[in-house]
Amino acid sequence: MGRFEFTEQWVVPPYYPPSVRPIQELKPLMISSMTLMDSQRGGRTLVRVVTPSLRFRRMLTAMVDDEEGTAVPLELRKHPKEDEVEMVDIMRPGDVFLIKEPFLRPIGIKVYGLIVDHVSDFIRLQQTDGLMPLKWRDPESYSAKSRELRINGNDAVKEQNWGRAESLYTRAILTAKTTEEEQLARLNCALVNLHLDRPEKALNEARKAMGDGNMLREKSLFRVAKALYALGKYSLCLEKLGVLVQFFPKNSVAGIEIERVKQRLREEESGSYQFTNMHEQAKATPPFIDCATYVGSVAVRDSPGRGKGLFTTKPVKAGELLLCEKAFAYRYAEKDNPIGKRNMNMLTDLNDGFVCEGGQPNLITQVVQKIYHNPSQSEIFTSLHHGDYEPVAVSEVDGHPVVDSFLVMKIVLLNCFGAPRSSRESMETAIKDAGDKVSDSSPRYRTCGVWTLASRINHSCITNCRRSFIGDMLIIRASKDIKADTELFFAYNQPSRNETYKDTQKKFSKWGFTCDCALCLDKKSTSQTTLQTRKALCRDIKQASKPDVSIADMKKTMKTSLEKLSKTYPAGRDAALLPRVEMWHSCFELGKALVKKGKQAKGLEMFVKSLRALGYVIAEKAPTDSGRGGNKNKAMLEIKQWGEVNVYTVEVFVQMMHVYEKLAPQLCEVVKEYATVAYRIYCGEDVTISELYPELKQE
Repeated sequence: MGRFEFTEQWVVPPYYPPSVRPIQELKPLMISSMTLMDSQRGGRTLVRVVTPSLRFRRMLTAMVDDEEGTAVPLELRKHPKEDEVEMVDIMRPGDVFLIKEPFLRPIGIKVYGLIVDHVSDFIRLQQTDGLMPLKWRDPESYSAKSRELRINGNDAVKEQNWGRAESLYTRAILTAKTTEEEQLARLNCALVNLHLDRPEKALNEARKAMGDGNMLREKSLFRVAKALYALGKYSLCLEKLGVLVQFFPKNSVAGIEIERVKQRLREEESGSYQFTNMHEQAKATPPFIDCATYVGSVAVRDSPGRGKGLFTTKPVKAGELLLCEKAFAYRYAEKDNPIGKRNMNMLTDLNDGFVCEGGQPNLITQVVQKIYHNPSQSEIFTSLHHGDYEPVAVSEVDGHPVVDSFLVMKIVLLNCFGAPRSSRESMETAIKDAGDKVSDSSPRYRTCGVWTLASRINHSCITNCRRSFIGDMLIIRASKDIKADTELFFAYNQPSRNETYKDTQKKFSKWGFTCDCALCLDKKSTSQTTLQTRKALCRDIKQASKPDVSIADMKKTMKTSLEKLSKTYPAGRDAALLPRVEMWHSCFELGKALVKKGKQAKGLEMFVKSLRALGYVIAEKAPTDSGRGGNKNKAMLEIKQWGEVNVYTVEVFVQMMHVYEKLAPQLCEVVKEYATVAYRIYCGEDVTISELYPELKQE
């Protein structure tokens, strides 16, 4: 991707917990009595905004004063971005807020300010609130009429200014004089909350808006259904839509929604996805996919020494769909689009020195906002691995959720996955970029997301499943046949050629574990001399694979360098148990070179060896070149056990298929099926296989 370009730099201050005490237990506190660089435990401060707000980097800031008139800057963090909610709709001059257990901190040279890191510590006071000081009350706010506020909210909706509309409709609810005025305002507020990704609030408002009149009831039922859809409660959604159609049969939109919900239920219940349509949706930016989560034959269970893990509940075959999960939260952050560029930021945590680049900073804010406004979805996220960070034991106070921004940050950084727009696209790019070369460098994705169920899968360099992506959908398929009650593992970082044990373990430092898979234990016992020998032999084989090298030299390399490379691995340890990363690359490159020289049988031999180096157990009888008479009818190929699947595995099978076309045509369909399974494992689906490999088109 080249040099990283970020739009903002985020610095994480020393951790402190959110307030978990009820407002009534907190004592009034003036700014002049605060202690610097400390959270004022047991205190609460009322502040009034006295200047227009500004966005500075990732913060929203304005000058505020307290009841004594002491003025200081106020900085709010983890609030929506400007293109989501305008700053004027978060705080404007005259707004009054209560800050629970405020934090006073230097924000410049001899400048101190109030910093709010936890959104649940910052509470807006309405004019009618008993805590609102009389001198700060706005008489004009009492004269505002609900209908006028609602009309202004409608104008904001036309401009798609959802934050402004939500603020106006909320005021319209508070100033309503009649039941009908309140219901109309709540109905509109439900619509706006859907657009703000606050379906829980939308559901609550839509239910409260339910009235006796047909118009109100029809719209309320429809918005209840839409909120249930956004919450992923498809069965309840279908039920509400059924009631809607029953009482309002002329509502044609409801019929369209019913078909949409039925497709979500098919996905949820049987994993029946329209993958072609998903790829079409993934072309948009951001690539949000309208699909449900499917959970196959897997379940979360305790994993000894690892916390939680994901296990199979029945035997599964290689290529079988185990999970197709909609992201809990997702941020597109790539340079190919203005939206993606705006999401490319840098985060530095001063507490542990951790630095990350990409979509994670904005993803953290997104999750904070999501669980604050949709508290029922909080536990599934906050129960994920969070290292040694100590969360508070309280999740709600005064009827409002408690959200710890630092806990959210920890969970996001430890559980998020980097993701391409689609794995199919990443395969196409890798093949085009590589040409005749074979690379083991993994692409670095700035786009990231959190998938709460997939996050339960633990790491191993030797895997039995693989993750792939289509937009914000993560797909897990078995990469080999797996017995029931077996824990699933995939690689958090792909093993690289000639990598030392120390370098490998360094990749896992942020998660706080040491990988003890067979591959890592082998690296641990492999001397530096052996590693250097492998590197040298790999260079020799790569040199021998060049187009200008003679067939005789290639064959010599097969006899000498490959044999020597094989002997650098432990005797008696089969590649089925200990994949040989360096061997697979070398055999594949040499195989392609031999086929180009017309040595089909020798090339095929190398392809089979490359697969065996990845852990495949293969039963075969090799054909010979047809010029020698051949043994086409006796040739056979059967995978007894699948090994690792990488971006080139499909290419290996395709190369083999082309050889079999000449030497043993009856095996073409066999290899074609293996190639299809490998594509399905890597890309998550096989409906697009003919786009990259026309020869693999299903008849």
